[in-house]
Amino acid sequence: MSAPRQRGVALLAAILVVALATVLIASLLDRSQATLARTRNSLRASQGWELMRGAEGWAGAILLQDASQAPGIDSREDAWAQGMPPIDLPGVRIFGQLREQGGCFNLNSLHPGDADDADAIARFERLLRALRLDPAIAEQAADWIDADAVPRSRGAEDSAYLARQPEQRAANRPFVHVSELRLLPGVDADAYAALVSQVCALPNGVPINLNFASPELWMSLSDSITPSMAEGLARDGRANYASIEEVQSELTRLGLPPMPLVGYGVGSEWFVLEARIVADGIPFDYSSLLHRRPGRVDVVARARGRL
Repeated sequence: MSAPRQRGVALLAAILVVALATVLIASLLDRSQATLARTRNSLRASQGWELMRGAEGWAGAILLQDASQAPGIDSREDAWAQGMPPIDLPGVRIFGQLREQGGCFNLNSLHPGDADDADAIARFERLLRALRLDPAIAEQAADWIDADAVPRSRGAEDSAYLARQPEQRAANRPFVHVSELRLLPGVDADAYAALVSQVCALPNGVPINLNFASPELWMSLSDSITPSMAEGLARDGRANYASIEEVQSELTRLGLPPMPLVGYGVGSEWFVLEARIVADGIPFDYSSLLHRRPGRVDVVARARGRL
């Protein structure tokens, strides 16, 4: 090989070595930056959980203060419903909001214990009709809860779920989360979007807080309640009834017959605390399910994201 060709090969080899070294260095730097980012995010997430505990302390204190000032009464006018003022810390900003969990239809009221609640099923059917959804969803939800394998006339048991791909079965236990509704045959994405703000999955026996009830939920009380009546009862989302007796008086004023309001109230026991913690410009969302009891507020569940 001639000298010029040898020099050309050597130059090409040198360029390749430099290019390879550059790629390796860039790769190492990229991995290092990714590792640093993951470490930072992990540390911020851990810090977020601790800050969330502080937000839970704020929520517990304001809920107990509210309970001492107006026992058994909760509405959107209460201080706890106004949100937590943003809190600034070095490199961190905290936002918090309490969301009431009583102004909704409790899915687990359909089949408490070992028997159906016919009144609850009828109320859920009226709610579904008010939302222009298939009333058969009520029987499907009851079948989801009960322990037997015999479907109701418009319900669904294992035979319906085993025909799917992949195969499924009815839960045969109370709802844990409202998202389980998406597994029912009659609940598609549009139906779920209409239902998700109207229902909840709480322990049986939790009363519906009519101060937070939507017009559609008011219509579930009776077939006699028209949409315009329901709008008036909901008071544009600012209802602040002081007692069930006051609710009965309002129903009478509207010319409605007396109706049993067993399972209804004007106070709430369950709340969700939603917090957003912005650290280094990165938002971290957390949620806590809170149960207010006399003299205490218990944290029942925590989650990253929305409950």
